[in-house]
Amino acid sequence: MTLTSPSDDRVTFGYRAMLNVALPLTATVGCFAITLFTDRTLLMWYQPVSSAASIAAGNLYWATVCIPVTAMGFITPLVAIAMGPKRRRGIANQRVWSLLWQSIWITLFCVPIFAVIGLLSGSIFTAVGHAPELAAEEATYFRTLLLVAPASMLEAGLTAFFIGRRITSPILRANIASAVLNVVLDVWIIFGGLGVPAMGVLGAALATAVSMWFKVGVFAVLLVRLRSFGRYRLSAWRPSKRLMSEIMVPGSALGIQQLIRSLLFSFVLMAIGAASVNGLAATSAALSLYQLLSIPAIGLATAVTVITGQAYAKSGMELAKHVIFRSLFLGLSFALILSGLLVVFPQALLAISLGGVDDMQRAEIEPLAARLLGFAAVYCLVDVSGLILAASAKSIGRTSLILVATAIPGFTCVAVGWFSSPSTDAAVTHWWTVLIGWATLQVIGIAWGIRHTLVDQSRAIRPQEKAASTST
Repeated sequence: MTLTSPSDDRVTFGYRAMLNVALPLTATVGCFAITLFTDRTLLMWYQPVSSAASIAAGNLYWATVCIPVTAMGFITPLVAIAMGPKRRRGIANQRVWSLLWQSIWITLFCVPIFAVIGLLSGSIFTAVGHAPELAAEEATYFRTLLLVAPASMLEAGLTAFFIGRRITSPILRANIASAVLNVVLDVWIIFGGLGVPAMGVLGAALATAVSMWFKVGVFAVLLVRLRSFGRYRLSAWRPSKRLMSEIMVPGSALGIQQLIRSLLFSFVLMAIGAASVNGLAATSAALSLYQLLSIPAIGLATAVTVITGQAYAKSGMELAKHVIFRSLFLGLSFALILSGLLVVFPQALLAISLGGVDDMQRAEIEPLAARLLGFAAVYCLVDVSGLILAASAKSIGRTSLILVATAIPGFTCVAVGWFSSPSTDAAVTHWWTVLIGWATLQVIGIAWGIRHTLVDQSRAIRPQEKAASTST
């Protein structure tokens, strides 16, 4: 038996370990943000209706695939726990490769479902009253994006395989290459050139599909080059209902949580837009700026899932508790810095999101957007705390806790906000207050659930320790 000292734990599960995993993942999320920004900007330059179609159809696409794609991401904590120091390396690698193969089988099972959805999606956008030109572009974009769905599932599973083993540099390189390819293809296929006709929104969707499948191909090459691939290829490829359930049951809870969060968030934005067009524009400016600047928190949250999962596998909740406290310290430190920037430099920051707006519109939007950055600063503190706590709960398998803590406060706050909403411009700050209240209750709910788990585990351990000391 190999003993480790507290100093070893500080190296393996401390601040540096979290940052070593978080920084490459932050850059990876940044690549995705650049890809999304490029798609929408180039489509706006091509034709505004195409950009509008990409947003509406893109949201429907995410609602369609969010549960299976998010479920594949749950492989991250499963791999992290499997690679924990308590397991023998051979047994750990066998389980990890089996988990990866299950993600491939689950993806294959979902392909016919995506095909049926594509065939039945023709009249969706017309049925909701969209203009024929817009509906046609939306249907084209949505159906083409469905080609990306299997790749997104495979990419989520492959990424989880590497992240769970704390191998992040291949993920970063693959994402950079994919983002560059997507930008090049966007410019070429959207506007046409070199014998290729301008394809507009179809070109944007095809560029996304090609770049995503390219990324999957890069990951596949990296996997084949691993020594353990040949060693466990024949023993790990078989479908396993038990392992699929380990992935899909808790993973689907995370997917449903993401779906509920997206739907409620969309409802809040529509309510703001119904009350004030300028209010929605100011909200969009403040929110997009916050989402851009908070990308490091997403990378940190993924790192927390890995480090906490491995700490839990090694020493149970006692070591995991210390990792959770350290991750909260890092997360809140980042949140305080970001909140300070939002409050102290609102005009300078808004130059990023309002830089292309004409002077008259900017004069109407900027004062409210600057005020909303103050709300965003408060929202930042609870939102980042929620991200870190949710990542911790995910690492110890408490995904149902995240779902409940999101859904109940979310529906309650939005319902109360709807019935008490003013019809004037004050509705904008009213709904931002609702978002802050929702995020705060979510943090309280997840924190209570984690604390309850810690107490239960400590109570379960004490009788075992007493029995061991008595027998000794």
